[in-house]
Amino acid sequence: MSRTVSSSPTKGVLGRSRTVIIVLASVVLAAGLAMSSTVSASATTTTSAGSPAMSPDDYEKRVQRWVNVRRKNHGLRKLRIQSCTDRVAERWNTHLVTKDLFYHQSMRKILYRCDARYAGETLGRGAITPRVLVRMWMHSEGHRAVLMSPHARRIGVASQQDAFGRWVTTANFMRF
Repeated sequence: MSRTVSSSPTKGVLGRSRTVIIVLASVVLAAGLAMSSTVSASATTTTSAGSPAMSPDDYEKRVQRWVNVRRKNHGLRKLRIQSCTDRVAERWNTHLVTKDLFYHQSMRKILYRCDARYAGETLGRGAITPRVLVRMWMHSEGHRAVLMSPHARRIGVASQQDAFGRWVTTANFMRF
């Protein structure tokens, strides 16, 4: 499921005028044994005992790296981690995992909390590698729009495994 929402110019927290662009995209990636060209299939990244194949920190860094590889391949600037953007992603991802939920947070609240002019979010869930996750996002129109947005300058990525061994990932994109 993907959804794009735009709004008219609004006043920011510090009183400056800004155009608010809110972009959301999410996908539930079903665990599977073989990957196909559809967005709903995935490959597994857990060991036979169900433990993570990598740490959440490594997973997040690899997601960010693959997002930047894709952006570079399309002539877009590299996204850098920013503390507010990363905190927002970490908090939301923890909420999703602990409550076993999967939906977008309010981008309007994020815009004001971080005093940003642009906010986008992609979500992913599945037993997949960071490279496959980003590849699947790129093959989804809504996700691709967020990843390839020329408005984004900063990124925050949060990933952790849920009770079923699936990686739950929140990637927030912002411009200040």
